[in-house]
Amino acid sequence: MRTACLLAGALVHSSTALKPCVTRRGLAGLATAAVAAPQLARAADVLEIPPATTKMGGLLEKFFDTNRGFRLMKPTTWNKFDGEPGAYDVRFVDVVSPSESVTLSTSAYGGGASIEDLAPVDKLGAKLAGARGTLLSGRARRSDSIVFYDYAFEGDGKRELLTMCVHKGRLWQLAAKAPEAAWPKREALYLNVVGSFVPKL
Repeated sequence: MRTACLLAGALVHSSTALKPCVTRRGLAGLATAAVAAPQLARAADVLEIPPATTKMGGLLEKFFDTNRGFRLMKPTTWNKFDGEPGAYDVRFVDVVSPSESVTLSTSAYGGGASIEDLAPVDKLGAKLAGARGTLLSGRARRSDSIVFYDYAFEGDGKRELLTMCVHKGRLWQLAAKAPEAAWPKREALYLNVVGSFVPKL
């Protein structure tokens, strides 16, 4: 049976983390459980999870930005747009459905060397929910020696996965968005895109 290798421990508490690889049939149940019973990680919980590397049977491909200094797995057929000052750095957009996108934005940050210095994962998630919608889940993870905060939101007919970290004196935010109706087919892909992002080469 064809399998889809997903970001280990999707956006749920460590006690209900996903396995690194699940079948497509198993994914549906696990993803539903993650959304239906969201839990916020405690500030002290930091999961050790390596960056996602799966290509999902050709749906994703490696992308490196040597100028900005980051890497991720991007959707294979999506268009890439370079940034608008003050808005975003890089955006990938589905050529068929422009409302489905992955956007990277950065800003200078001098408040510490880690996202943990900004705020605890639960408190920052609650603050972000004011502008992004209902907070479904949140967690802290460490990938490639960098601490990330991962969140899932819903509101205004759309879903969003957001990962944030501090590295090289900058605050990095990667947001993956899709309409609610498209979410069932996009969730696995977005989990791997978000889980693959690392702000260094």
